[in-house]
Amino acid sequence: ELLPKIFGMFVQGSAAIERTHSGLGLGLTLARDIVELHGGTIEAKSAGPGQGSEFIVRLPHSDVPDSTDAMESTAESFSGAAQSRSRIVVVDDNKSQALSLARLLQGWGHEVYVADDGQSAIKLVENTAPDFALIDIGLPGMNGYELARWLREQPQFRNITLIAQTGWGREQDLREAQAAGFDHHLVKPIDHDRLAKILTQSQQKV
Repeated sequence: ELLPKIFGMFVQGSAAIERTHSGLGLGLTLARDIVELHGGTIEAKSAGPGQGSEFIVRLPHSDVPDSTDAMESTAESFSGAAQSRSRIVVVDDNKSQALSLARLLQGWGHEVYVADDGQSAIKLVENTAPDFALIDIGLPGMNGYELARWLREQPQFRNITLIAQTGWGREQDLREAQAAGFDHHLVKPIDHDRLAKILTQSQQKV
């Protein structure tokens, strides 16, 4: 029953904050957009639950050579984020996403630590005393709001800049993040330009 809308943003089987399986309902939307930007199409097929899924991507042939100009431009845009080295904890139960974000931050010259749940994040924060913590809201067990509130209750961690990274971008979600103690609220996929600005101007709430 999900096939007709499976490529829609935030479409997923369950929208609970605390869940066993990670997923935001963004991946297939991004896949569709990327394919369409290349002039192609993407199609999903399935015989039903437990029967597997088939995704068919059709792309037009192109003789245009690859270019690294866009990559070089992006690197220059974010070079300012590496002007001062910071300790950053990334908390996300989606390991691939956490690793990608960690690599980006390391590329900017920061010292990065990764945790995949609230309890692991608490241990990391206690051991590393980070300057920033990028926290996913939909964590298993202790969710991101609970983790932020716990950190704000500890005097030694009150100066950490807390950044929510989440698939939920409604005004209500922003208010909940602020009430939990977050300084910033970033909707996935994260705007890297905005993240760089936060890291270089941490005193300014953006």
